[in-house]
Amino acid sequence: MSNQEQIEYWNGEAGQRWAQDDDTMARLLGPICEALLDHAPLAGCKQALDIGCGGGSQSLKLAQRLGSGATVLGVDISEPMLEVAQRKAAEPADDRADLNFMLADASAPNTFQASSFDLLFSRFGVMFFDDPLAAFTHMRDALQPDGRLAFCCWQPVKNNDWVRIPLQAALQHLPPPEPPAPNAPGPFAFADPARVEGILTGAGFKQVSVQPLLTTLRLGESATLQEAVRELARIGPVSRLLTGQPDSVLAQVFPSIEEALAPFHKDGALNLEAQVWLVTAVNG
Repeated sequence: MSNQEQIEYWNGEAGQRWAQDDDTMARLLGPICEALLDHAPLAGCKQALDIGCGGGSQSLKLAQRLGSGATVLGVDISEPMLEVAQRKAAEPADDRADLNFMLADASAPNTFQASSFDLLFSRFGVMFFDDPLAAFTHMRDALQPDGRLAFCCWQPVKNNDWVRIPLQAALQHLPPPEPPAPNAPGPFAFADPARVEGILTGAGFKQVSVQPLLTTLRLGESATLQEAVRELARIGPVSRLLTGQPDSVLAQVFPSIEEALAPFHKDGALNLEAQVWLVTAVNG
C-alpha cells in the first residue's frame, strides 16, 4: 500500500476493528513492548515521540518508564485508534510523563518542529512507509543532536510460527494471494536486517544496531481451541485471506487451522513462537 492507501485502510473498517481489539493487542504484544523498553536507551530522555502509536498502550508504558517531568507524544494516521489512545491519556496518573496524541503522518516532511524530541520510539509502527528512506530522514529532522531511535519490527514470516502455521493451513483451501512487490510496505517490510541498517544509515543515523528477540506470543486466550483459532483469524495476517470468503470455504479452512494449531493450545491459549528485531540508532 502507498501512504494514502494506508491512511484509508487504517481509517476504514480495519481501523475500527483494530480499535475494538485494542485490549487484545495490548495484552498480546505487551511482552515485546516491555522487551523493547528494556532494550531502548531511555536514560535521560525527556521528550519522546511514539510513531504509529495506534491505541496507545505502548505510549502509556513509555510514559510510565520515563516518569514525571518528561513528555510523550503519540502520533498515528488512524482516527479510530487515536480515540482509544485519548481515553488512555485521560486516565489520572501522578508518576508518568505527560502523555498526548496527534493525528498525523509522521513520515511527511515538516510534521514536527526540528530538533524537538530526544527519542523516536515505535512498536511495529515504522514498516508501512512507501518511502522509508525519506520517512526516516524527515523524522530524524525532528530529533535533537545525538537523540536516539528505538523500534521493533518483525523478522521474516518463516521465523514467526504465529503467522506461518495458520497461513499454511488456510492456503490448503484458498488461492495464494498475489505476492507483494519486493520491500513493499507492510508488517514484514523490515524483515531483512541489512535493509533496515541501510535505510537508517542512508537517512543519517549512526551506531545502528539490529538485535534479535525470540519470544512466545500467547494468542487467543479462550477455553477451547476452536474459539482461540477464531480470535487468531480475526487479528492475525490470515484475516485478510478470510475476508469475504463464503461459509462453505470457511467450513474447510477453520478445521485445517485447528488441526495445525492443536499442539500449541495449552493453558487456555495458543502459545506460538515469534521472532522480532530490536533496532536502535543515534542521530548522526
